[in-house]
Amino acid sequence: MEYHRACEYHAHDQWDPLPLADVIDVFRGAPFRWWIVGGYALELHTGRTWREHADVDIGVSRVDLEPLWKVLRPWDPHVAAQSALTPWSGQVLDATAHENGLWCRSTSGGPWQFEVLVDDSTRTEWVYRRDPTVRRPWSEAILTTADGVPYLAPELTLLFKSKHVREKDTIDAAEVIPELTPSQQHNLAALLPSGHSWRTIIPGGTAPQHNTERRNQ
Repeated sequence: MEYHRACEYHAHDQWDPLPLADVIDVFRGAPFRWWIVGGYALELHTGRTWREHADVDIGVSRVDLEPLWKVLRPWDPHVAAQSALTPWSGQVLDATAHENGLWCRSTSGGPWQFEVLVDDSTRTEWVYRRDPTVRRPWSEAILTTADGVPYLAPELTLLFKSKHVREKDTIDAAEVIPELTPSQQHNLAALLPSGHSWRTIIPGGTAPQHNTERRNQ
């Protein structure tokens, strides 16, 4: 998923998502870096809720697949790639084959309950998978709630959402962008493609930006 599940799976696979708190409990104390992504990340940042969510997604780095497998071993994880779901038992996930998502459920044949999104970040930097030139120190990319829950920074979450804009993404942008710091707003404006509708929400967002042609391909 690009922070939303690929539509080709919807017709034949049922989901019964775990509550956010339960998914956090699965990963709390894990010996590797993980973070909440998508709409829930935006709500964790603002501290409020404005819509329902279809699922819970967790971000991890490809370099941490070995310890990730130890956490997911009690579950039934499958690689979601190229319109197929394949059981995962800790093997390397091939970025060139778009093996970037793991659907997880508690029992074989049961409904899917949460998804793990795998990116190509390094030990020292968060890396935007669609454009590896977009990098951030971990201290800027992953923020933490008062009770210790890590989540993707809002401007980076909105960058992901800006590719295929759905109604809920526009709602999220309208709720969150006005609450970003001036620095976060500036960074988001620099990352959005020219002419993107969300730029009108950002103060000064119609000013010239960096080259973003690759970022939404």
